[in-house]
Amino acid sequence: MVKLYNILMLFFLIGCSGGGSSPSESQDNESENSSLFNIVNAKNYNNNDQIEVVTWNVKLFPSPDEGENSSDYVKSLLEKWNADVYLLQEINSESSLIAMVNSMSDYSYVVDDESGNLGFALVYKNEFITFNSKNELWSDTPNSDDGDADYNNNASYQFADRPPMENYLTWSNGTKTLDFYLIGVHYKCCGDGVYNVNNTKDETTRRHHSSLLLTDYIISSRSNDNVILVGDFNNVGSQSIINPTLSPFTDKNNFSSAASFRLTDLSILEGPAGGYSWQGWTSSYSPAHLDHIIINQPMFQFDTNSTISVISTPSETGLIGTNVSNTISDHQPVIYRFYP
Repeated sequence: MVKLYNILMLFFLIGCSGGGSSPSESQDNESENSSLFNIVNAKNYNNNDQIEVVTWNVKLFPSPDEGENSSDYVKSLLEKWNADVYLLQEINSESSLIAMVNSMSDYSYVVDDESGNLGFALVYKNEFITFNSKNELWSDTPNSDDGDADYNNNASYQFADRPPMENYLTWSNGTKTLDFYLIGVHYKCCGDGVYNVNNTKDETTRRHHSSLLLTDYIISSRSNDNVILVGDFNNVGSQSIINPTLSPFTDKNNFSSAASFRLTDLSILEGPAGGYSWQGWTSSYSPAHLDHIIINQPMFQFDTNSTISVISTPSETGLIGTNVSNTISDHQPVIYRFYP
């Protein structure tokens, strides 16, 4: 018995002196991992009596350099902000987006089917939003430059093979209900910001044509519906209402269509560059306000009691701009809140 006891004690001592982490080390590591995405500065925007709509270009989601960390950061921010609806652009991995939202108990998702690259995702709160249907506009048109002046017959090309994602939604808090169409866009990037009618390949020309297509569509097909148009418009150049990308929605002196729309974030566009949604943290381009939320005429009645703002991701995360750009996104979200 003594010999057996000694053998058992030997095994016990070996087990206790093994190379595994001590309980305190494991707890410390677990605490570090959980606090990494505990973004204490992020604001909760939820109000059960209002609708919160957020547009955000999440830059090749998830970040190729950060992978799971990028996804965890985005998830933490979306849950902290607690908004009703998010329309995200630049979804590079649908499977990563789906896995992320499936781990968010309060939210569901819809992804586009037609984008050739860098797709869209609708993320919405189950408690308040009902998803009714989806339509990807002009997805049946060619994505190629045919060299002629008719931009209708190759509309997909104008949108850089990212057909606008139109979502028919219903918001209800049990007392009030609102049906609305949320259209997500991601215009062609880059260029010099100058419209060149004779150059069908020009980036600004394609963006201008995209806006002409959308204003015509919304006025002719959705004139009596509530429409919220959101996304990355990539309006480089003059940050004003006469920028060719925005002018069909904003320049009433030259476009009759502009009377039917309102740029909810006009004060940001005309404000200081430090308040723009895109700060160029890791780019040679100057800051620009590229991300917008535009409403149509039936929505004007709700705009008088609304709030629009850019969510400062460096402030929310405590990271410097370059780290935000590399880890999460080089765009900052824009949030529109209104009472139906």
